[in-house]
Amino acid sequence: MERLSLLFIVFLFSNSFFSQKETSSNILENQELIDFLSKKKNINYLNKSGYYFLEIPKEKSFSNRLAGTISIGDTSKLDIDKMDVDFLMNDYQYYLVSNWNTLLVLKSINHLKNEMKTVE
Repeated sequence: MERLSLLFIVFLFSNSFFSQKETSSNILENQELIDFLSKKKNINYLNKSGYYFLEIPKEKSFSNRLAGTISIGDTSKLDIDKMDVDFLMNDYQYYLVSNWNTLLVLKSINHLKNEMKTVE
């Protein structure tokens, strides 16, 4: 019985340890994202090169990758900062543009940082 209790306690502590580690990692990632998006030059780059449009793949299922559905009126006046979309640090985001039947693809922040380094 003591052995079972000891195993249970070890399990509880290890679980909380890994949860705290994940939470700390997420907080750092969120702060890095906030820092990136708070700079005007980065927002300007996002509006110019932070996204692209893609035809909906016919042979591939994409619905499990969708972050949401949006509607875009005029791409010449597209301000990505004012849209209801979210950038991620390490992953692309896919949004269905319902009125065009196409996908809006947001590049990851890390990908954009690498692009910006090569441009400077």
